[in-house]
Order: sequence, then structure tokens, then C-alpha cells
Amino acid sequence: MAGGPKPMKAKDIKILREKLWKENDYRCPICNKEVSADEIALDHDHDTTLIRGTICKKCNSLEGRFRSIWKRMGLSSIIEFSELLESLALYLKQPQLPYIHPSHLERNPKLMKSSYNELKREIEKANKYLNKPIKIPDYPKSRRLTKRLKELYEQFGIIPKYYINPPKKGKK
Repeated sequence: MAGGPKPMKAKDIKILREKLWKENDYRCPICNKEVSADEIALDHDHDTTLIRGTICKKCNSLEGRFRSIWKRMGLSSIIEFSELLESLALYLKQPQLPYIHPSHLERNPKLMKSSYNELKREIEKANKYLNKPIKIPDYPKSRRLTKRLKELYEQFGIIPKYYINPPKKGKK
């Protein structure tokens, strides 16, 4: 910039924002979404105070939050913000390894107490007519379907029901 940066007046912001927005074909250059006038922001660097262009308000907010975290975590003394984002993008584009993280492995489903009680009631009804009553196993502390319970569910034609998000142990 010949002569250095030009200070802007608040009244000029709208004019420049609309000019740059039009030059971007009414799209955000980051997410490429077509945006309306009320969704566009005149983006600037808070350190240099210089205007970079127009981006949508969501991308502007995201950039600001990323930059804030970058500073708060002390990364600003290690790597430039733009270099960090470029490195992150390259890292995310590299091939993934063929391993599933343990936190995403399927957990053993937990048997619902109400499902166990349904089976128990059916066994108690049947026991009234049997010479040798069927022993009812206790509800398992692990809440997992035991081999014996599985056999009983099958014998009585009941489909066991499981918690979708198993409650934490000791919680109801």
C-alpha cells in the first residue's frame, strides 16, 4: 500500500463491505456458501487492525475463536496462526490409519431392568403349573445378558430390551 494503511470512517464500512462482498460473487471465500447482506462480515486482523476482506459471520466467528484458543494455549509463541491452520489442513487430509479408537468401540449393551422383570413375571406364571419350577437368576450386577438369561428369553419367546445409553453404574 503506497503511503501506508488508510484509516476508515464508520460510515465507509457498509460501502466497502458491499463492494468486497460483490467481488466475492456474494459468497464466503472460506465456506463458499452464498450469503445475504446480513450474513456477511467485514473481517479484519485484530493484531494489525487491517481489513482482510468479507467472510460470512459464522466463519468470522470461527476464525476468531480458533485464534483466541491458539493464543490461550501458548501456541502463538511457537507457530504463526496461518501456518498452524495450513499444517492442520495437511494433517487432516493425510490417509487415516486402519484402527478404531477405543472410545468408539461398541460397548456391551446393558439389559433393561424392566425387560428382566418382564421375563421374571413370565417365569413366575409358568412356575405355578410346573412340577419342577424354573429357578429365576438374579438381575446381573453387570447388567449384561448372561448365557442363562439368554436361554430363558429364548425359551419364553421374549426379546430382551437394552438401554440405548446405558446409565452409569450406581445411577438410575
